[in-house]
Amino acid sequence: MKVKLIALAVSAIAAGAASAQTANVTLYGVVDTYIANIRTSAGRTATGAPTPSASISAVEAGGLSGSRWGLRGSESLGGGLNAIFTLEGGFASDTGMTGQGGRIFGRQAVVGLSGGFGAVTLGRQYSPSFHVFCTASAEGCTSFSVESNHYLGLPGALRIDNSINWKSANMGGFTMAAMYGFGESAVSTSAKRLIGFNGEFKNGPLYVGAAWVDVKDQNGNNAGRHMTLGGKFDAGVATVSGTYVDAKYVFPTTFKGWHLGVNVPMGNIGLVAQFGQGKVGAAKQTLFDVGADYNLSKRSNLYFRFANADNNAASNINAGGFGGVTQQFGSDKRIIAVGMRHRF
Repeated sequence: MKVKLIALAVSAIAAGAASAQTANVTLYGVVDTYIANIRTSAGRTATGAPTPSASISAVEAGGLSGSRWGLRGSESLGGGLNAIFTLEGGFASDTGMTGQGGRIFGRQAVVGLSGGFGAVTLGRQYSPSFHVFCTASAEGCTSFSVESNHYLGLPGALRIDNSINWKSANMGGFTMAAMYGFGESAVSTSAKRLIGFNGEFKNGPLYVGAAWVDVKDQNGNNAGRHMTLGGKFDAGVATVSGTYVDAKYVFPTTFKGWHLGVNVPMGNIGLVAQFGQGKVGAAKQTLFDVGADYNLSKRSNLYFRFANADNNAASNINAGGFGGVTQQFGSDKRIIAVGMRHRF
């Protein structure tokens, strides 16, 4: 009798495993944590009152990649058509707290269909412009990069709720995408809605991308609009990259930003450097970061970063990706970080 029960249990486990393989479900994630010293120099408030310098040492999460866990999968429906999904939740690996304001799947929550037409997905997903400036970044959208600190705060630049997105099939290295974010407002169909497009070309060592996004506020008025250009070229000994963003938000406020960067691979070591600026009228912040990555394996690496964000007298732009204390008018902010990232 015991032998029969064991056989039934083994059969049930095998059937469950076979079902999971048929559905092609993958569990994946990233754990990224670092030690940092963050310092801001003296500055002044909007009324002109002086503010002192400040310094903090801390253990922080998500230096190179936001810590996360997720499930992605697909099911063949026949005729080249597939059902696809991604559920991805972020968390703070320094405290164990849930990220993205406590959402279970705050990073992504999408379901859709893929086939010869490309892919159509519904849910919470990345903006068309996000794909362009993060792909064209010298190091991706890390906590220390120009892109994270200057671009991701723009309306419609990161993740979009209640959205439908179409991405074309690859056509000789070229793809294009279109997104519509439903405002779900009774005020009007345009209230809180988003429209975005991008076009990307990847062929061998070359990447070029462009995107445009327009967002309305809760009353259907202009809340933000930005255009993104980016490119990257792998010359073998080094990869050079650049981005440019022209945006309007809380109309007619204008933001203009750019970055230039380089990556140099040296066996298990990778060197990176970035330099860029963000301007809002007379306010300007200049940001640079340099660093090194050491690959322990294909999935684990150690990293070092030094980054500095310098405000002119008219600017109180805050490099929020650095964490710690907030920058005031005319103050600079620098971070020294050493961390480890593991991907599974």
